[in-house]
Amino acid sequence: MDTSIMNLERDDLYTFCDLLPEPIIAKPVATATRNRGMTLAIEYEGKRALLTERGKPCKFNSIDAVMFELDGAPNVDTSALVIETASYWKF
Repeated sequence: MDTSIMNLERDDLYTFCDLLPEPIIAKPVATATRNRGMTLAIEYEGKRALLTERGKPCKFNSIDAVMFELDGAPNVDTSALVIETASYWKF
């Protein structure tokens, strides 16, 4: 899949999701990296917005932490959470 990626500051998550044009429902994507935790992105219309804090990817230590971050985010289908593990064993 050819996906364009942009950065999304953590403080702007709810505003960004709220401003997605209807009927878009975004899908959260957690990418696991060995010994480094997970990053979180919001995927919509073939685009990805990587959640960052001060320009660096936010790191999460558990699925619980990812779900807590997304709790209440509008236009995000948390039941469609994708967990990518393809790069988990790469160093």
